Amino acid sequence: MSVKRTPLSLTVLALALTLLWVTAGCGREEKKTQVVAPTATVVSLGELTSRRVENVLNQVGTINSPKMVTIRSEIAAPVEEILFQEGVEVKKDTLLVKLDAAKVRADMRNLVQRIQQLKIRLAHQKRNLERNRPLVKDKLVSQMKYDDLETEIALAQAALAQAQADMSRQKEMLSDTEILAPFDGVVGSKDLSVGDYLKAGEPVVRVVSLNPLEMEFSVPERFKAGIFKGQEVSIFTVAYPGRKFIGKISFISPVVDSKTRSFKVKATVDNTQHLLNPGMFGRLKVTVDVRENAVCAPWSSIIQTEKETYIFLVMDGKAKKVPVTLGHIENQWAEIMHPPLKAGTKVILEGKFMVKNGGQVREAELKNGAKPAGGQAGK
Repeated sequence: MSVKRTPLSLTVLALALTLLWVTAGCGREEKKTQVVAPTATVVSLGELTSRRVENVLNQVGTINSPKMVTIRSEIAAPVEEILFQEGVEVKKDTLLVKLDAAKVRADMRNLVQRIQQLKIRLAHQKRNLERNRPLVKDKLVSQMKYDDLETEIALAQAALAQAQADMSRQKEMLSDTEILAPFDGVVGSKDLSVGDYLKAGEPVVRVVSLNPLEMEFSVPERFKAGIFKGQEVSIFTVAYPGRKFIGKISFISPVVDSKTRSFKVKATVDNTQHLLNPGMFGRLKVTVDVRENAVCAPWSSIIQTEKETYIFLVMDGKAKKVPVTLGHIENQWAEIMHPPLKAGTKVILEGKFMVKNGGQVREAELKNGAKPAGGQAGK
């Protein structure tokens, strides 16, 4: 028997089918949302630490002696005797070379006689003047003659003064025939022989003081505030690999070179053992700034590109990108100058290139369930 469907029953059937389709579609949508839920990136973590940071200036320079002189002959005379040995230490005022003083002594004997003659002549002229003084008053001697007597006395006095000055000069020349060490030091090579005729100004021997020595170097003007007298410096030379010589800053130039934007500094170094020599090349280290409790990051956490330098911190389980300005850098860590950060803050080490700013992260675990240790600055 056939059933006749009315328009109302067909409408109810269509609405039921539509509701069933919508319900099934919503269920599929809920299942789809659960599948694409975000997952956390597995990373290894370190942390920012606080440490003492020293800014060390590395410079090069030449080691010199503050006392190094080439002695030259003050007079022209032959070499009579050489009393020093090459490379030997001598004390101040040690006689090194004697020059022939025969001519000087002969000139001095002549001057002694001349001075004596002038003194006798001057005494006679003074007596003669005194005898004529009353005669001028009585007009028995002309005033012109009396004036001539005074002039002769003045000329004799001048001649005597000149002779005495020549004698003083000859005495100096006699002392110059003995060439002495000007200070404690080491004499150089022997480049003359007995009988050599030295002219005034010709070199005789070099004397060098070996203790203390000094090292001169340049310091960029930006480090001016970190340099002061008495400051300790470390000096290294190729002659003694691995050995450190300690010096102290003794001179700071008051002028900054406008071309190099640097200034000269000298450091005095003890050389009691005479291990160092003037002219040696040296490397120097001096601490110009110390920052206590500086915040540092493990070097493996630093990301550097052509445009920026940054790290990823972990905040509430999420990666936070932080652009940073680096200060002092060592092999395992780098100082964070800006922005101000706190020691102990977690920072991403391994996996830093896989995370995104704001992305969920999860710290990796070892097989035994322990979290990785290490990766911290200063370890």
